[in-house]
Formats: sequence, structure tokens, C-alpha cells
Amino acid sequence: MKKRLFKCCLPAVLFAAILFTAASSAQGTLEKEAREVFQRLIGIAGVSFHEAKVRDEIRALLPREVRPTVDDMGNLMVTLGTGTPELMFVAHMDEIGLEVTEINPDGTLRTRTRGGSFSTIWESKVVKIHTGSGVVDGIVRPRGSYREATPADHAAADLVVYIGTNSRADTEALGIRAGDFIVQPKRVTPMGRYKSAAGSTDDRGGCTAQILAVRRLAGKALPRTVAFAWVVQEETGLSGSRNLAKTYAPKYVLAVDTFVSSDAPFDPKNIGHTLLGKGAILRTFDSSNITPADVSLRIRKIAENRKIPIQWGITSGGNDGSVFLAAGSVDIPLSWPGIYSHSYVSVMDIRDLLALTDLIVAISESF
Repeated sequence: MKKRLFKCCLPAVLFAAILFTAASSAQGTLEKEAREVFQRLIGIAGVSFHEAKVRDEIRALLPREVRPTVDDMGNLMVTLGTGTPELMFVAHMDEIGLEVTEINPDGTLRTRTRGGSFSTIWESKVVKIHTGSGVVDGIVRPRGSYREATPADHAAADLVVYIGTNSRADTEALGIRAGDFIVQPKRVTPMGRYKSAAGSTDDRGGCTAQILAVRRLAGKALPRTVAFAWVVQEETGLSGSRNLAKTYAPKYVLAVDTFVSSDAPFDPKNIGHTLLGKGAILRTFDSSNITPADVSLRIRKIAENRKIPIQWGITSGGNDGSVFLAAGSVDIPLSWPGIYSHSYVSVMDIRDLLALTDLIVAISESF
């Protein structure tokens, strides 16, 4: 009897094993695609006001059947469906960095910050100066008073870049001009099976999720007209989204950006306590917006129905969707948890990015 039972159950066991193997293979394919897109975007430098190459890369990564448009400020947008967009997803292309303001007589560079960061993260670091004719290496010179000064004493005006020249003429001969932008060298560093560290994760992660979502949604019949925007100058005042808001007033705007998690050893856990590897985040409250409770519950229900891991998050700061509130739009910020934000060791978990992509697709198909 036991032998017969085993024989009867064997096909069912094999069928379950086949389904599991197929699901694992599909998940592995999605993960590989996400990593490839993310790494390509991380590899492009694009400080606020200098996003053109990032925009070109995003355009190249989109499916051929969509028709991107670019507005007068440089925002890139794709619309799926016809008519005025009722849903608009927004991710920003820019990253924090420095910009050359002046070439000193001794050949060094005076700079200003583009986006918020602690000035001390630049000091004594190798940097890349992006000029009109190429990239020049330099270092951010340590302050003369660095032994006595505290981090609070270190202002952006103290960030002087040394490139090995001794005169303004020699520096200009390298093609460097006021207005050129500066970033630290960027790469994606794997950390265990799922995590990775990289500069400009904010918001190349959001840009990646939107690209992956458009790839999965292109050509499908959707219940609403859905737009995807990749905007400029978020780090310097949400300027790209403000420009979009002059033309569009979607019923729902969903800013797709990083969520600064306190899932780090010394961060207080009373705010921002979302865990890496536990799924996408619905940001219910921040300094610029409160997502209506019924909308939050509706999003959560969609996630539960699709078995998408999701977390609720409360934080400070703002988001791109907040500039659409005056026109009556409902702001629904979506995120993934990240630690050490606005530095060049920001950490994310690829499982959270995949969950975020799944959530964007699910909302587009059923919200």
C-alpha cells in the first residue's frame, strides 16, 4: 500500500518540482536583467544640471515600441495608452556632486555642491572632473586646518580640487572650465548574495525600476493612461518635476525614489525603520506629503493580491510628487530601503528593487 501511495504521489511531486524550477529560473532572469540595467545607469555620471548622458542611456534602454518625448527642461517621458495620463510615475536622473565655479591662479578648482551631502565625504578623495572634451582626474585637497577642525566646520567653500597643475593656464589647457561637474569614481560593489553598494543609487534605482516596468507593460492594454517620467534637478529643488507640473495634473503621481532606512548600526529606529531585503516601501508620510489612508490601503491590497512584499514607511524630506499637490493630484511615493544615502557607499538589496518593479507593474495594471 505504501509503495502504491508513493507511486501515485510521485508525478505530483515531480510537477511541483518543475514549477518551482521554472519559477526560480524566471526570477533569476528578472534579477539578471535588473542588475544589468542598474549597472549601466550607475556607470553614467549626471550631476544636477548635467543629466543629458543619463537621459540618453535611459532612452537606449527603453523598448523600441515606445515613443519617448523630452520637454524644454530635459525631462524624459513615456506615455502608455492614449489621452491625458491619470497615473504618472516619476524618478529623477540627477545625482549629488560638485560643480567647478572658478579656476584659481595656482591651477586648483573652486567648487560648489549640487545636491545635499556632507562636505567631509569629499575630502582627500579621488574625483573625476567631467569636461566638454573628456574626464580629468583630481583629488579634493585636505584643508590646512583638518587636524583641528570638526566636520561642522567644513563648508562647501572649502572643497578645493587639485589636479596636478601649477597655473590657471595649465588647467585650462586640460579643457577644464567653470561649470564642469565632478563626481567620485563610481562602480557597483557586490555585498553578499543580494546587496550592493554604489554611488548614485539615489535615484538610479528608481530609474531602473521604471525602465523594467515599461518593458513589461509596453503593448499591454491598461485600464488607465499611464506615464513614466525621468526628471532632472531633483536634488537641487525638484525643479524638473515643477516644470512637468505646469503641463500635467495626473490624478495620481507616484514618485519612485530611495527611502533612507535606519537599518544601520547607529541610526535611531523611531523613524525610517524599514529593513533591507523585506520589499518595496509605500511612503505614507514625509515632510511634504501625507498619502491618504484609503489610497495606502488600496496599494497594500494590490501588493497582497500579487504576493509582492511591501513595507510602510515614515520619514522626513520630500519627494517629486509633492509639487503636483497644488493641482489636486494625489501623491503616492514608492521606494526601496537604502542605507548610507547621499554617499558613495549607498547600499540596496536587489530583492527590494524587484519588488518595487513588480509593484509599479501591478499598480499600472489594476489601480
